Amino acid sequence: MTMKVKSTMMAASMLLFLLVLAGIVTATTTTTDSNIRLPSNGAAGETDGNKQAKSRPWECCDNIEMSVLKIYPPRWRCNDEVKQCAAACENCLQLVPGAGGEDVVFVCDDWYPTTNPGPVCTPRPWGDCCDKAFCTRSLPPICHCADEVASCAAACKECDMVNSSSEPPRYICRDHFTGEPGPMCA
Repeated sequence: MTMKVKSTMMAASMLLFLLVLAGIVTATTTTTDSNIRLPSNGAAGETDGNKQAKSRPWECCDNIEMSVLKIYPPRWRCNDEVKQCAAACENCLQLVPGAGGEDVVFVCDDWYPTTNPGPVCTPRPWGDCCDKAFCTRSLPPICHCADEVASCAAACKECDMVNSSSEPPRYICRDHFTGEPGPMCA
């Protein structure tokens, strides 16, 4: 019987030691705040020492770049050259104007963690949606849409009539677009 009690006490001691080591059970501390604190309650949006913007530091972006770090959510940066950075941008860099005396432009150098980097600024040449999108595997992808439509979108520069006997005639926008193809229509 004493052997069983000793082994039970030894197992309980080892379990307590492992829990303390893992940080689940901590030494007693006195605190006046009994609320449970979540990581989101930290200092002004900081997580793991990295500052996160409260909102997306750009409104829209055509030249989006995804970080090479394999983390979730992925981090994105917009490399669009703009006349003025968005208000949410914390690190707005002024680019050196060219020799031709062009206007001064800025780039927001913030990395933003999200699964949705936001909309593109330039409209896709085929419109808001595409069911038959073909894209390269590059980042960002270069896409074209093979949907046959009643008329091409206004942003389409190369609109070809499909060789078919359909009435009314159908058209395909042959333009390429650098960026995601957009949602499916159907």
